Amino acid sequence: MSAAESTISLRPAGMGDLDMVFRWRNDPFILSHGSSLHEVEWEEHRKWFEETILGDGRHMFIVFDRHNPIGQVRFDRQNQQECVASVYVLRPFTGRGWGVQAIRMGCAAIFEAWDVDRVIACVRLDNQAGRSAFLKAGFQETEAAGVCTIGHYSLILSRQEV
Repeated sequence: MSAAESTISLRPAGMGDLDMVFRWRNDPFILSHGSSLHEVEWEEHRKWFEETILGDGRHMFIVFDRHNPIGQVRFDRQNQQECVASVYVLRPFTGRGWGVQAIRMGCAAIFEAWDVDRVIACVRLDNQAGRSAFLKAGFQETEAAGVCTIGHYSLILSRQEV
């Protein structure tokens, strides 16, 4: 096990994470790499977060380095066979392989939680670090996902590849 793997852990997000995830969501570094380029207002975030925690169509995990929260891994169910992954690690924690490990751990957790066949990642074309992280985590580039919008790489991880 590498040093990165030995320090990273995930736990399901809870309502106590509402404020922290709101700050992360509007962090300029996160915004500059994500698909949504706009900040969200508090009330919009609160409603979305409650739906995330209480609903059954989305799972969110908080990523930790030892005891420090450093990012999130989220899965949005598309249909019975597929879900879409959204992952970020805060800027001070990038470049250490922790995002790759978080992706792997999150995908293993979602394949246990849901009977989906594939996890899809949509990564902006200008986010080479994000693309690289998903590829290192075992995802394959494809054009067949049909979920990602123009301007994004489409990457897929199949259950049998985990």
